Amino acid sequence: MKIFNSLLILFIFPILANSQTYDNVWLMGNYVSEPDSSFGGILIDFNTTPISIHNVKIPLSFDKTNSIICNKEGELLFYTNGIAIADASHEIMKNGDSINNIGITYLYNDIGMISLQGALTFQFPSNDSLFILFHMPLDFESNGLGYYIPKLFYSIIDINLNNGLGEVIEKDVEIIADTLAVGKLTACKHANGRDWWILVPENDKSNNGIYKLLLTPDGISVVEKEEIPAQLYNVSSVGNAIFTPDGSKYIRQDIRFDPWNVVTIYDFNRCTGGLALLEQFEINDTSFLYGGAAVSPDSKYLYCVTNKIIYQFNLTATNIEATKTVVAEYDGFVGLFFQTLFGTPQLAPDGSIWIASTSDTTMHVIRTPNQPGTACQVDQHSIHLPKVNQKSIPNFPNFRLGPLDGSPCDTLGLDNNPLAGFTWWPDELAVTFSDNSYYRPETWAWDFGEPTGSSGNTSTERNPLHSYDTPGEYYVCLIVSNEYDSDTICHWVQVDTLMTMVDVTALPDSPVNGVAVNPNPASEHVSITLRYPLAKPGEWVLYSVVGEKVLSKAIPVGTAAVREVSVVGLPPGLYFWRLSTSGALAATGKLVILK
Repeated sequence: MKIFNSLLILFIFPILANSQTYDNVWLMGNYVSEPDSSFGGILIDFNTTPISIHNVKIPLSFDKTNSIICNKEGELLFYTNGIAIADASHEIMKNGDSINNIGITYLYNDIGMISLQGALTFQFPSNDSLFILFHMPLDFESNGLGYYIPKLFYSIIDINLNNGLGEVIEKDVEIIADTLAVGKLTACKHANGRDWWILVPENDKSNNGIYKLLLTPDGISVVEKEEIPAQLYNVSSVGNAIFTPDGSKYIRQDIRFDPWNVVTIYDFNRCTGGLALLEQFEINDTSFLYGGAAVSPDSKYLYCVTNKIIYQFNLTATNIEATKTVVAEYDGFVGLFFQTLFGTPQLAPDGSIWIASTSDTTMHVIRTPNQPGTACQVDQHSIHLPKVNQKSIPNFPNFRLGPLDGSPCDTLGLDNNPLAGFTWWPDELAVTFSDNSYYRPETWAWDFGEPTGSSGNTSTERNPLHSYDTPGEYYVCLIVSNEYDSDTICHWVQVDTLMTMVDVTALPDSPVNGVAVNPNPASEHVSITLRYPLAKPGEWVLYSVVGEKVLSKAIPVGTAAVREVSVVGLPPGLYFWRLSTSGALAATGKLVILK
């Protein structure tokens, strides 16, 4: 059934653009009237290097429903919390108030909708000005059995209206009227590289139907509701649903109470939208309504997050369940207000996996998720936020998935022109590199930035481990290629014999990791404590998130502690510090300053 066909299709892109940065800006946090509150809006900008994180005044509050869209250049266009739509000027968009206006949605006007993956946004295929937002209202069963989604809506935004800030031109248009699961709204690029499959499960305790929609330049079609037989458990519960980055698998982590946490993995046909049950198993670990699943950029490793444990599974194994590996356990850290338990994960544009805390001013991150076991480098409470985040993290599909070359549906003449990217994690002189390239790269050529002729300065592995001879900054480059094209990306990588990434919040009392900066967060003064007295003159420098030097403190030879360095007068927010001795970098870290 065709749902939406009133748009004129102006043109079809003949090539596949690599600059698919629709997810490069994230918004979280809360609306507050006082800007110096511990609560407020948070903007995370992946367009910058390093990533920029700062507070921003927003006109709405986020709970779990969170959908954002940028343009192809990575510039913010609009965002929603499932209650209203805000534009790039951080005002409610024209006609963007009161979406999902049925059921008990109104109860969440002040805090935002509570459905994880309750909204999802796309640019309309082959049209630069029109965007479509899928969103879900909320209701409560009269027999007291819990929350459910009574409908699936869409709204249309013309971004060219209202002086380029956009206007909602169609709102709360019904697509599906059924008892749907709470959230789990996700999508995958069609095998032609242009259209989108959108999947939403129903919430029927007697079966496990999944609605499949197809978004094309002609509109939205409800293709079918597919009944998935032969499952061990009914999966009508909260949790999240994702596709692997290559689109080959559809995965759900359903947060249940008996049994705890059921993971269901399907093979997915990008041409037909067909699902085939591959494997289903229980983790037997409580999430207490938090957690979820994410997959590494190379589509090899599945990460299942519960509130206190992160598990890794190998999706290429014959028996996926048998590969279960614990890669992190909650370390007990308490942030500004609460325990920083693990929340919902989301694959970020830079190829790392970010994990929301259940409520605090920090987030967790998996630095090199392509690596097996603990080499994936789970870095707990290492992302410092200027305001409190209430469990929220944006819901994005993989915007960087191209056509399925060689399939019967690869009919539009689009090519997978590779887009290079990588992340890394230093451990003294050894650095783990994790490929984050898109559009089907087939070969990898690394240059680790050491002098020409150095032994082992290059590699053709996808995710190499390289050991440097001496500390320093190295200009590391990666070239990825396939039969269509190649692409190059380079980053400066800092390699040190001392602690290269000091998590200052993990050092509340003693400098067990080399350098401690306390208190953190701070409002008036900090103290700098070193494990050993300096043998050479040193300097401690504090930088803003945009790299501006805002404070420096000389540390003389023989000094092991500097007390009460004043930070009075500095604006509240996230800062970075560097400790250097005789011009050589000794340690780095982060500092949060409160009003």
